[in-house]
Amino acid sequence: MGYASIDEIAAAAKEWDFIKNLPAQIGDFKKTEPGTIEGKILTICSYYDAETNAGADIIYTSETFDYILVRKIGMNIYRDIRYIYKEKDEFAKKVKEALPKILAETTDPTKVNLGEMVADKKILTWEYGNNLPEKIGKFTLYIKPTHAIDYLNGSIIMLDYSDFAHQDQFVIYYNRFREEFFGEVKIGSVFHATKAYDSKTLAALEKKLKTKLTATLEKISKADHSI
Repeated sequence: MGYASIDEIAAAAKEWDFIKNLPAQIGDFKKTEPGTIEGKILTICSYYDAETNAGADIIYTSETFDYILVRKIGMNIYRDIRYIYKEKDEFAKKVKEALPKILAETTDPTKVNLGEMVADKKILTWEYGNNLPEKIGKFTLYIKPTHAIDYLNGSIIMLDYSDFAHQDQFVIYYNRFREEFFGEVKIGSVFHATKAYDSKTLAALEKKLKTKLTATLEKISKADHSI
């Protein structure tokens, strides 16, 4: 059995009762129905809060023929693996039930239990991380440990300095599987790996941040953004 084309899916989505019956606003998140196709991705519906720069998209991809819920928290955009379905009606049922809770978690990550490993490491109560400057150069502290977010592949994001105007970002993760802290850089929305912040303990990470953080952010800002 073949699948409908993405253009056919887009046309059907305009009349999809599930989308039409979703509220115009959930909390501070306002609904739009873009109906845009970029490559193999159709964005059917979006909820977005401009003040927190966060929200969620309901998309369809013709690459795997799935309906997917995409979470957006600042520049951190990822597919929620709990809401990936080929069955349109099942997807609608699950997302309708979960959407208010998902959006609430987006603005208040403390509603999510990040597990015993994170608690044992005392990441959420890390004094140094929670008292970093709100602004360094062009960067704003978007996520700090008290509001760490669950992410992908066993990782949480515990620090996020973002320059939204230039799509630059510096992030510190903790990976539960590897039991390791590590960093990642984004320059003009393009990812760049770094080993400079690889650490096994918060104390080791703190030492590296104290000596390197400001210089790292300055280096990102001065990097070639034309690529």
